Amino acid sequence: MSRDEWHLFKVRPSNLPIRRIVAMSYLILRFREKGMLEGAVNMVREASVDKGHHRLEEGLLVTTGDYRAGHFDFGSGSGISRPTLLGSRRAADIVVNVLLPFTFAWSQLTSRPELEKKAFDLYHCYPKLAVNAVEKHMKNQLGLDGSLVNLARRQQGLIHIYNTLCTQGRCHGCPLSHFETGRHIQI
Repeated sequence: MSRDEWHLFKVRPSNLPIRRIVAMSYLILRFREKGMLEGAVNMVREASVDKGHHRLEEGLLVTTGDYRAGHFDFGSGSGISRPTLLGSRRAADIVVNVLLPFTFAWSQLTSRPELEKKAFDLYHCYPKLAVNAVEKHMKNQLGLDGSLVNLARRQQGLIHIYNTLCTQGRCHGCPLSHFETGRHIQI
């Protein structure tokens, strides 16, 4: 891919695709013995349900002090040293949005009910992720107290409601608009 084909405008330095690719190369290297599939599935298998989120996130963290820690683009240094290529917030997003759903589906396909249950249980009690704009919007629209949205699955529920029911300027047609806020909505 030529350098001109990259779209880097308005992308925060920590989220540049170059850094994400480098982080992925570290993960591939980390799981080279058993492979990415077995390494990821083993992380889920070995995590405890109550505090397993820490182990899962740690398994995806990528911290380095090498050349890439201070280079965000094609060769020019940033002058800023950021040793974390894939941090805990992004790792948590990957666990909730990729690792656990994948492990759940893979376990169903390969007839591993104990691992399927483990992935489901980990997802079910996974702590709240970083708040995003959709969650803020939906809490405001539905008049929800922030303490109600205290788990990742509840955040995911709000995102699902937003993606399937919300369209700009059509709130009056939404089936949720007929409920009294906070009493009938369960996420």
